[in-house]
Amino acid sequence: MMTPFCSAGSIDCHRQTTCHVCQDPSNLLHSTPLARRKRPAFTVVRAKGQSTSDKSGSSNRIKTEAKEDLGLGLKAVWYGAEQFGNVVGLRNIKQRTEPQRQPTQMTRQEVLDSIRRDYDETYFFTGVGEMEAYEADCTFADPFTSFNGVERFKKNVSNLGGLLQDIKLDIYDWQEADGQLETKWRVSGIVQLPWRPLLAAAGGTTHVFSQETGRVVKHIEMWDVEPGKVLKRLLKPAARTPSSRWETLMLSLHEGDVKGVWLAASAPILKYSAPVVGISLITKVLTGHGLPGGFLGGIEGVSWLLLVAALATQAQQLMKNVSL
Repeated sequence: MMTPFCSAGSIDCHRQTTCHVCQDPSNLLHSTPLARRKRPAFTVVRAKGQSTSDKSGSSNRIKTEAKEDLGLGLKAVWYGAEQFGNVVGLRNIKQRTEPQRQPTQMTRQEVLDSIRRDYDETYFFTGVGEMEAYEADCTFADPFTSFNGVERFKKNVSNLGGLLQDIKLDIYDWQEADGQLETKWRVSGIVQLPWRPLLAAAGGTTHVFSQETGRVVKHIEMWDVEPGKVLKRLLKPAARTPSSRWETLMLSLHEGDVKGVWLAASAPILKYSAPVVGISLITKVLTGHGLPGGFLGGIEGVSWLLLVAALATQAQQLMKNVSL
């Protein structure tokens, strides 16, 4: 599923310290790499019984949050990301054997133990995990989309999760009730884009159990999401100090530094505009005029302007370095 970012204001314990990775207040996020521990730290709170009104209120809240409309633009981003993940997934198709999901009952303890193992594998980011406690046609819903099927869920998250590195997960709340399990979590990972931005999210998952088999029939995620912050965070490298031209470019863009953006982009612009200008010169020598047609002519004119500006910028930087 889609992976939005930390929304510090929605989490009480965010007031305590400051996260050294994403600079958002947090006392648990990024605290312990997943690979260094055998199981996330669960805070288990067992519900000792709910009144009818409590169950009704909880059910209504789940439905409201699952159907929350975050706008057509953000939903379009989700569907685009899903398709992009499917394309990326074609590069590394692995044949895997899925467990047979028999219509047999599972005890509540078996279901809870299975869900714990899935969380150990960060299943909703990586698609790794047996997910044997789920019905094959389980409904998966979040503020972006809703669909049925464990296999589709695992395909989506494994494709998109393949773009992430250094995934860390903290489960800070675990509440069991008669017909469902509610968890709250914080998760982060580095996106494998050239500038390596950080995805950091906080939210919760409600696992609704079947009365017949005891397995999970609904998996509802609630995210602390602000679409503007999601898109803005994708522009910012995770590293505090840029170590590549891409990181410098995107950090300048994130901070609104127009001069910094141009300084970082001038070298690539020089690299790609120079061949166009070279072809233009050869064409003029052979034919007496530049590239034919309005479209090619437009590219030719823009390339000349960019080349001159990039050359001037690079020369200025060279002189500054020499003087130092």
